[in-house]
Amino acid sequence: MNSSSNIRTFIAVKIKPEPELVNLLHNCRDVFEGEAIKWVEENNLHLTLKFLGETSPAQIQEVKNCIENSGAKYSSFVFQLNGLGYFESKGQPRVLFSGIRNFEQMKLFVADLEACLNNLGFEKENREFKPHLTIGRIKFLKDKRRFYRFVEEYKNQTFQIITVTGIVFYQSILKTNRPQYIPLHVVQLNS
Repeated sequence: MNSSSNIRTFIAVKIKPEPELVNLLHNCRDVFEGEAIKWVEENNLHLTLKFLGETSPAQIQEVKNCIENSGAKYSSFVFQLNGLGYFESKGQPRVLFSGIRNFEQMKLFVADLEACLNNLGFEKENREFKPHLTIGRIKFLKDKRRFYRFVEEYKNQTFQIITVTGIVFYQSILKTNRPQYIPLHVVQLNS
């Protein structure tokens, strides 16, 4: 499925940062100034529920229907952004993220959504759903010790409690300087 009319898409929860999370983001940028880290812009913060990748025009309405059907079964739910962590590749930190706590309802929603999307031909995830909020993508760290100390310092801190009232279906356009995320459809959850 690699037609020129296909678009890259994903389904996510939009994150509107409150002061404590904003302070963390600014602190990260200050502490790691000069490091080769590409920071996620505040207006692009989101928690990915399902990355779909290449999506054909014919699938777009079907995906919207899946989100609508799953959304109709769930009320708004709450989770916490808690602690810092990182993903490694070949022993090198590559992604700095905030962990998520209390995401049981989100996990049920994603399983329901995934079943519907699987029927449309989108591959089911092989690994367990472990949500996280990406803060920065690391190309290279000159001072790894400082990085590890910083992550350790914030490992148990709660940055924000989030009430999810809507699910967003996004188009992702990769640009050289930063990605652009365009909302294609928003489904409101029952309150």
